[in-house]
Amino acid sequence: MNVLHLNRFFYSGQTTHVFALVREQQKQGLNARLIMDGYPTYQSLQLYKTTMEALGAMLVKPNDFQAACRVLQDWRPDLIHAHSSLTYPLALALAQYYNIPLILTCHGLGINNQENKIYLEAAAAIISISWRVAQSLSEFAPKLYIIPNGVDLQEFQPGPKEEPIKIAFVSRIDSAKLKGYNHLCKAVDLLEGVEFYVAANKKPNSKTARYLGWITNVADLLASTHIVVGTGRAVIEGLACGNAAVILGKTYQGILTPEKVARQREIDVSGLSGNTPCYRNMFYDLAKIIQNDLYLQELQQFSRQLAEKHFDLSHLTHEITALYQKF
Repeated sequence: MNVLHLNRFFYSGQTTHVFALVREQQKQGLNARLIMDGYPTYQSLQLYKTTMEALGAMLVKPNDFQAACRVLQDWRPDLIHAHSSLTYPLALALAQYYNIPLILTCHGLGINNQENKIYLEAAAAIISISWRVAQSLSEFAPKLYIIPNGVDLQEFQPGPKEEPIKIAFVSRIDSAKLKGYNHLCKAVDLLEGVEFYVAANKKPNSKTARYLGWITNVADLLASTHIVVGTGRAVIEGLACGNAAVILGKTYQGILTPEKVARQREIDVSGLSGNTPCYRNMFYDLAKIIQNDLYLQELQQFSRQLAEKHFDLSHLTHEITALYQKF
C-alpha cells in the first residue's frame, strides 16, 4: 500500500510522532512517504534535516497543490493521511485528485470548528489521539477511532540511572504553559542534590537548570534521567525510558501513579485536567519522589510497564495499518 502523510513544520511532539510513524510504517513494509509543508526556519531545517533525509521526506510551501503533485511525480498514493489541521485543505485536494480515501488525525482540541467541517465530513476515518479529543468530535463517532501516539520501545528504553537524581523537563512552551514552567523552575531550585535538565524552546527562569534548547533527540537524555516532567509525547517517551512522570502543562496534574491510572478511563498525560500550577505542590511531589528510593524505583518500573502495554509504536502502527485496509 502506498500511503502519503502530510504534516506542517512545528517544534512539537506531533512532528516527532509523524516522523516516528512514517519510519515504523516503512519498517513494517508499507510504502509510506511524507510531505512536510510550511515555511520552516533555517534552524528547523537543520534540526530535522537528517531525519527527513532518512525518511525521504519532501518539502513544499503551505498548501501548494501543484508542488505536491510535482514532488510525487509518477508515484501514486492509495491513501492520504493528514496530521496537522493546517494541511487538511491540501490533503482533501490531493485525495479528490487521486480519488482515494482521506484519513485525518486530530492531535488536540479545537479542531471541530466551522473551518474544518468540510474536511472532517470528507474523511473516510478520523483518528483521535485521546478520549478527551474524541469527545470534541462526537458527531463523527461512526468513523472515529482512538489510537494514541506511540514510541519506539527499542529507541526509548531505560539506561543507567546514576546519582545524583536527574529531573528532565521536556516541552514546547507557549503562553498557556509559561506559568507552570516558571513554577516548576522555582520548585526545583528549592530541591537539594538534584540535576535539572531543560529541553525547551524558551530558557528557564532557574538558577540550577542546565538548558539544552530545543533538541530533536531526547532518547539519550531520558535514558539517564530519573524523573520526567511535561505532557503528551514527552511524558510517553519518559515513561518508556523508565522515568517517574510528573504531568505539567497548562495545569498541574502531579505524579502519574498506578492509583491514578486505575481510576482513569484512559491514561491522561494532557496537562489539561489538573489544578492551577503552584511551586509548593510541585516541590512536595518531587521531594516525595527523590527522598524515597523504593518509591522512585516502583514508579520507574511502573512507567516502563505502562509504556509497553499502552504506547508500543509497533503495535499501534499495526492498528493504523489495519484501519487503512478497511478502505
